[in-house]
Order: sequence, then structure tokens, then C-alpha cells
Amino acid sequence: MIAGANELTAFLAVWGAILSSITFGWTLYRDLRDRAKIKLTAEVRRIGRRDADGKLFSIEPGQDIPGASEGLFIVVSVVNVGRRPMRWYGVGGHYREPVNGKSAFVINARFLPRTLEEQQGHDEFAEMDEQFLKDNVRTPTVWDVAGRKWNVSRRDMKRLIADARKYSGWGAAQI
Repeated sequence: MIAGANELTAFLAVWGAILSSITFGWTLYRDLRDRAKIKLTAEVRRIGRRDADGKLFSIEPGQDIPGASEGLFIVVSVVNVGRRPMRWYGVGGHYREPVNGKSAFVINARFLPRTLEEQQGHDEFAEMDEQFLKDNVRTPTVWDVAGRKWNVSRRDMKRLIADARKYSGWGAAQI
């Protein structure tokens, strides 16, 4: 009878060790992934102001809507898809070839810094720069107060350049 008890004790010890190792691994994995995670897009848009309440809106450049600007803008959209808040601090990017001795640019944001809670989004826009037409912009980047940086995907960047060239016949940017 003692031999059976020893086998049961050994089995339970091994079972407990395996179960606690799995629990520890899952907790570590979950805690390392529990951070701000964002979805970042950049698009070519026209900006307008609604008559009723004066709020801004953005539309695709090919649409003809009253109140929309004639000029083109770059609209950078950030959505926090993570579980932790993210404090969006700035937006800018790098040039492929320096422009006026500068290798990077910063977009003067209207409503930054801003804290994005879970599932919250925010858009910032800036006037279309001729460097986008020349394919001299490497990629738009956003950063948070902790110094983490996120870049626009290559696919979005290719679409941004193509749209900038396609609609480059529009007039000067004005709201």
C-alpha cells in the first residue's frame, strides 16, 4: 500500500509542476503582450468644414462635396487596438534625401499630445508636401511619450504615393 501512495504522490508532484509551469508561461506571455498597440494609416484626403456645426471632415479627393477644400492633405489616423492607454505625442517622418539640410520633418499637430484609451482613435492632418510627389518621404511615423515609434506600413505608403500623384492636379491647400 505504501508503494501505491508513493506513485500517487510522485504523479501529483509531476502534474503540479507541469500545471504550474504552463500557468507561469501563460501569465508571462499575457503580461508581455499587455501594452498599447496601435493601428496606423495615412491617406490623401480633402478637408472640409460642415456648415451646421463647423466640425471638420475628410473625404477622398475624387469626390465633389460642397465645403471641401480644393487642396490635398495627408490624414494620419491612429487607433489604439491594445488594452493599455497610449499617449500619442507627435507625428513626422524621414526624407530619403535631405531637404534644405534636414533629413526629417515634423507635422504641426493641432490636437496632440492626446491619450488614446482602448479602441479610441484620432486623426491629424497636414497640407500635402511636394516631397510626397517626388517619392522623397521614407515613411510617416508617430511616437508616444515613452519614445516608442510606429511607422506607416509599406502597402499604405505605396498607396499614399500613388494617390498623391493621381490627385496632384488639385489646387493649393486651403480650408
